[in-house]
Amino acid sequence: MKKISLVLVAIMASALSSCVTHYFAEPVPTDAKDYSYIPKAMQGSWATENELHTIGKNKWISEEVDSLGNKTTTVEFELSDSLIVKRFKRYYFFNSLEKNGYWAVYFGFKQGNRFFIMGLGDDDTITLASSIELLPDSICNDNEHYFNTPFTKKLMKKFIADGGFADTLIVFDIGTRKIEKLY
Repeated sequence: MKKISLVLVAIMASALSSCVTHYFAEPVPTDAKDYSYIPKAMQGSWATENELHTIGKNKWISEEVDSLGNKTTTVEFELSDSLIVKRFKRYYFFNSLEKNGYWAVYFGFKQGNRFFIMGLGDDDTITLASSIELLPDSICNDNEHYFNTPFTKKLMKKFIADGGFADTLIVFDIGTRKIEKLY
């Protein structure tokens, strides 16, 4: 099976521009149910000024277009062992298995006519410690934080309530079928 990055690789540039990346030993929340497809609210065709995203039940195709209308990049993603979507109540957690063997997580939820994708940023390091007392087990190069402690639904609920996932990375406008990029 082909190893892939998170379905949301289109937002990875934003995540990488953050000073701190948070990695988890297991997909999180560890005790949440795996979801077998990409949320229906995200499925369909989405456009930005220079990108087209076609999202199906278990496949995401992202195409970048240059100023002349030529496709410059096409990336395909499929749900597999390296991408796990978990669901807890009305929340979705997109877990991507990274090259280092750890998981990066992105938080998604529908609010009104929009579907938001949030990421963990610098401020979340403090929130993880102060809200749920989750400290990294190791730190590499000051900007990679590794967590081996199970991150459960109960901890996730408190973390989100206390302002966790502080970085809004992308917003899907369900009414217009357009993407609002915030990075």
